[in-house]
Amino acid sequence: MSNLRLIKEVSISSTVAHINVENVFTNDFNVYQIVSYGFQKSSSGGANVSLRLINSSGTVIADDYAGALYNLKSNTGYSDGNRSTDTAQVYFYFGRAGTSGSTTGQQGYIFHPFDADKMTFGTYMNQYDNDNISPEGGKAIFSYNRIARITGFQARMESATMNQGKILVYGLRED
Repeated sequence: MSNLRLIKEVSISSTVAHINVENVFTNDFNVYQIVSYGFQKSSSGGANVSLRLINSSGTVIADDYAGALYNLKSNTGYSDGNRSTDTAQVYFYFGRAGTSGSTTGQQGYIFHPFDADKMTFGTYMNQYDNDNISPEGGKAIFSYNRIARITGFQARMESATMNQGKILVYGLRED
């Protein structure tokens, strides 16, 4: 029997600026894996798809994130200049969505989100084709710098709307 359990599968099939994935983090698991793919922007160009956590009161948290991102680009050199503290979201968590055939893929882990005595933190990596310009991606870490019981998350497009994509949430057993 696998230690990986599918908790929720969410499909984006209408035009939205964000989608909330709620009540997925519980005391059943300490580690969660989030996998996403196929995000597409509903208008031309590309836009980042970021993450915000949702607390046990159902509030989408829009402050106090910190992180470091290593950009992996095929058409230029790699860079590690994306460090942030006290931000409104985990930037670039799901990658960058484009239109007409652009693809994204992402895999991340979130640790101890439901434990109200510990900070929530995570790691993620993504790939995308930057709206059919060039293959790119990133590897990153993040933390939410307050102690809170986290029960879900929001995938949000920063400056546009998306009309396609899929998110899978897994719990990892420790047995």
